Amino acid sequence: MWMILTADSLLSRLTAPEHEALDRAAAGWGQDSPLADIAHEVAEDWRGGLRRVTALDKRPDAVPSEILLHILADFRYRAFTRLPGMRSLLDERRVAEWDRAMAVRDALAKVSYAPPEEENLEAPDAVALPLPEIAVSHGHVLD
Repeated sequence: MWMILTADSLLSRLTAPEHEALDRAAAGWGQDSPLADIAHEVAEDWRGGLRRVTALDKRPDAVPSEILLHILADFRYRAFTRLPGMRSLLDERRVAEWDRAMAVRDALAKVSYAPPEEENLEAPDAVALPLPEIAVSHGHVLD
């Protein structure tokens, strides 16, 4: 199942003290919705890697539930390192979760994903690009 990554996705997975601190930091940030911006950035980053290994959901910021915990660890890390006063919440456990998330992101081909629901399946590119031509020189023979 694919779901839309939102600020609420992150907030629902935080401890009460983390949630309160993040709310305060986001309110004082000065942007309209810093958590929504971070959620979009995280979703786009992960979707870029997923695009190489599976069909994507056409809905913006949709990510597969199979790796949601890792995506949320990345989201939390980025929020905690960007918003003022949040870095103190990055304890060893949260950093280890982020390290594990980065390992999963680097190995996305090793995870199985349920395809998006048919109505949300991203259409394949209509135009196929030609493969580059390979010139053989210096007597090399290609099999």
